[in-house]
Amino acid sequence: MLNNNILTNLNRVINRNKGHTLFFKLYLSITTVIIGSIVLFVIIIYNYFNNAEFVYNANFVARLLDNFEEGSERWDMEVDLLSQFTGFSIQTLSAKEVLKYHQRHELLDVIDQDNDTPPLPIGIGRGGVHVYDNANANDERLAVIIPYYDKSLLIIDTISSMDAPMEGPDDDNDALFLLLGFIFLSIALVLYVAVKNISDHVYKLSLASQALANGQLDTRVVDNIPAPLNQMAVSFNEMAISLQYSQHQQQVMANAIAHELRTPLTRIQLVMGLLSDEEHSTYTTELHNDLSRYTVEMEALANDILMLQTIEHKPSLVHQIVDLSELMQSRKIEFQRQYPSVSLSSDVDTVRVDANPRYLQLIVDNLVKNACLYADSTVKLSLKSDLEYFSIIVEDDGEGISPLQREQVLDAFTRLDNSRSRQTGGFGLGLAIVNTIVKTMKAEINIGSSELGGAMFVVRFRHVVSIA
Repeated sequence: MLNNNILTNLNRVINRNKGHTLFFKLYLSITTVIIGSIVLFVIIIYNYFNNAEFVYNANFVARLLDNFEEGSERWDMEVDLLSQFTGFSIQTLSAKEVLKYHQRHELLDVIDQDNDTPPLPIGIGRGGVHVYDNANANDERLAVIIPYYDKSLLIIDTISSMDAPMEGPDDDNDALFLLLGFIFLSIALVLYVAVKNISDHVYKLSLASQALANGQLDTRVVDNIPAPLNQMAVSFNEMAISLQYSQHQQQVMANAIAHELRTPLTRIQLVMGLLSDEEHSTYTTELHNDLSRYTVEMEALANDILMLQTIEHKPSLVHQIVDLSELMQSRKIEFQRQYPSVSLSSDVDTVRVDANPRYLQLIVDNLVKNACLYADSTVKLSLKSDLEYFSIIVEDDGEGISPLQREQVLDAFTRLDNSRSRQTGGFGLGLAIVNTIVKTMKAEINIGSSELGGAMFVVRFRHVVSIA
């Protein structure tokens, strides 16, 4: 039993977190949007500051070169030193060469000189610094063109992620990635807790609804939860209270009617007994017999009502090993005696089951009695068993039941053909009792057409019979 409970709870947790659940979709969508937004923002900011940093360094290089004459030996030495120190490729371009470079490369940005870049001498950087994408087949590189007196400086970042010098770990980048990872994990955890809290409340309401649908009308949910779920919880509790009160009133009424019928019935039967000692004419004798039959039918009605109410609201927990095949054979003999005009046959497998014997007998009796009342001449009883299920099958050769009426016939006081019911008797409670027992024992009942020509009732149980 403990292992079954563990497996049930585990399956419930797994089902709650499947991809098709509202909880998982809400959690995944919110987390994706927030983390995606942060990643996009970081990429944009990183690229912006990366470009700005490169332009800043390029301006610094241009300012240092202003101290040397272009083309001189000192100029060449300074360019070599700056290239080694910064990793930049530095060259001068004429106006024509600048135009050709502009046509061959993608312009990324134009940055005006402001307080964020080193101040440049007059004549350097006029008109702003142009940033280009100087990518090749192996990596992505940036390039800037800085107006430099009558020429321009082309400065290219020649250090890529593939050929960067071995300088040890980048502590700033590691710290940034660590911070981003912590932010993402924190967001995911906070969202998980928040969304799971909502999901748990929804699942509790769902389980309570299932319990209420299974007849546990004393089910209540905690309404001290966040809005708007608290309104659903309050409405659920009010509905459960109303249903429980309504069912209680119905039960009291049904029991009262059944019990109160017994008193006048007892008196009528007493008077009928006294009158039976007197001499009667043929007419009064027929009336006497009719009254006797009516009292028997009314007593049967009271007993059926009490039986139906008892099964619905106070199901018996008594179980024992029942030889169902023997039970069905004995009931077949009894009904054959009661209905000699009907031919009863049987095809019964050997089935022994741990169940309530009274409930099984009520199922067999009411199904066979119903079949005998509406059969033309033949009724067949079957008991079939496989590894998982056993089935009680009752068939007749009567008119049958149309597909539209098969669910309706299981309701209490339902009689599909009033004229025929008056001939056969009954108040429409037999099949309702069967249907109630089937639900109580967590079985299922199906109505179909028999090969005999009439109706076929199939009640299927699991071999482990339980009480709802």
